[in-house]
Amino acid sequence: MAKKETVSREEIQKIARLAKLHLDEAQCDIYTQQINAILEHVQTLETVDVTDVEPLSHVLDLVNVARKDEAAGSLKRDKVMANAPLTEDEPAQKRATDGEFFLVPQVIKTDQ
Repeated sequence: MAKKETVSREEIQKIARLAKLHLDEAQCDIYTQQINAILEHVQTLETVDVTDVEPLSHVLDLVNVARKDEAAGSLKRDKVMANAPLTEDEPAQKRATDGEFFLVPQVIKTDQ
């Protein structure tokens, strides 16, 4: 068996700092113990003989069932435009469309 790898408190603190997590001392201790327990379990799994085991992509014998890719008619423009969001115009709200396109608020400002 290979040398047992362990993670130190300092490594946990470094990982937390890189992930921008704020851990107190008790949390550091808990995570150090938990990660070391996981690594110990992985070391145990590495001792299992899997030479005669065929690799699997999934534990169940499933086949992806997808519909055929067939051309179909598109929606009518008036039905699509009926899904445009409502404007915030008062008193009567109307659809944010010019009849052909959805109208959206300007996102990028230009100096032209």
